[in-house]
Formats: sequence, structure tokens, C-alpha cells
Amino acid sequence: MLNTVFYYVLNMSINACFIILFMLLLRNIRAIPRTFVYGFWSVAFIRLLVPFAISSPFSLFNFTGNLIKRIISVDTIITEFEKVPFDLSTTNAIGAAKDYFPVTYKTTQIRDIFVVSSNIWLIGVLVSLLTAVILYAFTRAELKKAIRIRDNIYSSPMLMSPVLVGIIKPKIILPSTFDPDCSSAEYVIAHENVHKKRLDNLWRMLGITIVCLHWFNPFAWILLKYFFADMELSCDEKIVKNYDTAKRKEYANTLVNFAEDKKLLMSAAFGKTTVKVRVINVLNYRRMTTIGASVSILFLLAIAAALITNPHL
Repeated sequence: MLNTVFYYVLNMSINACFIILFMLLLRNIRAIPRTFVYGFWSVAFIRLLVPFAISSPFSLFNFTGNLIKRIISVDTIITEFEKVPFDLSTTNAIGAAKDYFPVTYKTTQIRDIFVVSSNIWLIGVLVSLLTAVILYAFTRAELKKAIRIRDNIYSSPMLMSPVLVGIIKPKIILPSTFDPDCSSAEYVIAHENVHKKRLDNLWRMLGITIVCLHWFNPFAWILLKYFFADMELSCDEKIVKNYDTAKRKEYANTLVNFAEDKKLLMSAAFGKTTVKVRVINVLNYRRMTTIGASVSILFLLAIAAALITNPHL
């Protein structure tokens, strides 16, 4: 059973590599708002998490040739009431199996390899998840003595930059050296409130969990790095879209002041991500027109459909 699960995980990981490479190219198109790019990373996460997809003649994978060895059709999805037909399929990029429900390998040698490797994979998953949990627990313990200033705003001497901690009742925690009534506080608190409203700490946790399942894939860790980067860039865009040039410069200056931070794993921090990139993005921000936004959305939806579907059966 475990080796069957790992077989599907490995196939999903291979498929996701194409998506991640494409995304690395897509995010370099500066005309596309970072908010759209940030949301678009969900396509890669879906590929890493869901083994089945709708088959389509427009799928990007129609152009991968022999890199996708075989497409296995899933005739129906069984619901509580009736069989509902869907043109679903899963890929067999590895090409080591002859049957798939459950996986039956072509030779006993291949089976033995997957039995061993699936156990190694499970150990890696458990170690990765345990490490994430320990780091999160350490973060919570480190900030437990934070002093409440007002509302959900706290202060802690353990921080060098502001962070949003928690998911259900998140707290904005400021460094104790930071004056919550200074002019920069407006930008810091607004930034963290955007993270709070978008539930970014939840998506951060889900992203880390999914990547832990694919710990053996270096592209998954690359995905996580740029997902976090685009999370911050999109948050900056949300804040500065209504600012004039002078306020954007003040916001950028605040970013520079908090360039050093403690890199807390599951907390959205104001000073995270390459500050140079964020400052340039803020200072060069241009509000997109309605037509431009509509074109970008249609373009990304078409690309998403091509990336999230399997080759045509």
C-alpha cells in the first residue's frame, strides 16, 4: 500500500516540475501583477496534491512527448447516489507499473526498489513535518511573553521585524524597539492586516505541509521559496495601490529599515523576502487598468487550464 502511495506521489512530483519551471518564467513577466502570480502558485500545489486531473486536448502535457509515458483513464467517480462520468486520468511518467489500482510493477526488482524507496520517503516526510512542527512550537514559545499594546497588536524583544503570528486569532507582534505610534507603524500594521485578511499564515502552513510530502524534489523547495516571495510582493502591491509617490517612498523606506528579520517559519513577516526586489516593485508600481486586469485574468485562466489538465486520452 505504501509503495502505491509513493508511486503516485512520485508521478505528481514529476508533473509538478513542469508547472514550477513554467511559473518561474511566468513570474518574470512584470506586466502581470504579483497578486495574480501569488494566486497562480495554487496550480502547482494542486498538481503536487491531487493525482487525478481532467484530460484535455489543450493540456500543456500534450507537448511533453515521451516524458509522459502513459495516461491512465479513470472511468467514473463514484458518488453516494450514482456514477457520474468524468474524463479523468492520471499520469504514469515513471513507466514502471503495468496495473494501477493498486500499482502492480512490471518486475519484482522494480517492486523491491519501490518498497525500499517508499519507506525512505515516509521517513523523510515524518522528519520534515516534525521539523516544521518543532520550529513552529519554538516560534510560539519564543513569542509567548509578548506584551499587548492594543487590539491584536503586541510587542516582543525577541524580534527584529514585525510578524503576524497565528491562524485563528492572529497577532501582530512588533519589535520592542519599534514605536507603534510612529509614522512607519501605519505601513507595518496595514501590511500585516492584509496577511491576516488573506489568511496567508494558513496558506503558508499548507504550502509547507505539501512540500514536506515532496521533500525529495528540489523543485518543490524552489516553489516554496518563490511562493513566499510572491506572497510578500503581492501584499506590498495591495498596500501601495492607493498611495501617491511620496507615501510609496515612505513605505519602501520602512521596508529597508526592517531588512533584517528572524525568518520565522510559519509567520508572515514584514521584513521577509529580498528587500531590494520589494523596494523596486513598490517604487515602480503602476496601477493596472480594468482592461489590463481583465486581459491578465483571461490569460492566466487559459494558462491554468493548460497546466492543471492531463494530456488528451
